[in-house]
Amino acid sequence: MGKCLAEYSLAELIEDPLIGLVMKSDGVDRRSLELLFERVARDRAPAADVRCRPTDRESRRCKSC
Repeated sequence: MGKCLAEYSLAELIEDPLIGLVMKSDGVDRRSLELLFERVARDRAPAADVRCRPTDRESRRCKSC
């Protein structure tokens, strides 16, 4: 059984040939979307790195993990 549409990532959706045809018929440029996703990922990456790093106190607190 296939996935529900909501279970696909945006990257998976824009790679789908049928979705590509719908986007093209709606005047959406696939490459522009890919560039937008890359830009968002790049802009979010530094913020995610800072947020996800455990502090010394956090890493000492949970040695069993």
